[in-house]
Amino acid sequence: MSHQAPFRNMLFYDPPGTGKTMTARELARKSGLDYALMTGGDVAPLGAQAVTKIHQLFDWAKKSQRGLLLFSDEADAFLCERNNTYMSEAQRSALNALLFRTGDQSKDIVLALATNRVVPSTSKLGKEKIGDYL
Repeated sequence: MSHQAPFRNMLFYDPPGTGKTMTARELARKSGLDYALMTGGDVAPLGAQAVTKIHQLFDWAKKSQRGLLLFSDEADAFLCERNNTYMSEAQRSALNALLFRTGDQSKDIVLALATNRVVPSTSKLGKEKIGDYL
């Protein structure tokens, strides 16, 4: 499988209404990738099931003939520092699952995270795992 995505993983930061979702959708279209949208609000309430759902999503994406751009809007809803005392065990596990799956060197999944605010974990995340940024 070959797609034309310029990066494997990206982080979009801008105020609401500036076109982050539209940009990700267009990037997927022009790169020849399927497109899926997930919001941080979708992940956070799943609790202990979040890990299973994240793995299911990445497993499904690997089966795509074209590859997939997974756009996670409001990513800051579940991305926070792992040592944060306010982070539940379920959130910590979901974040670890996401980091594990994005650390995979497979080129069939492009991850685009979006946030309206810069949080400490997004800057640290780039240094640890997320990789390339737009």
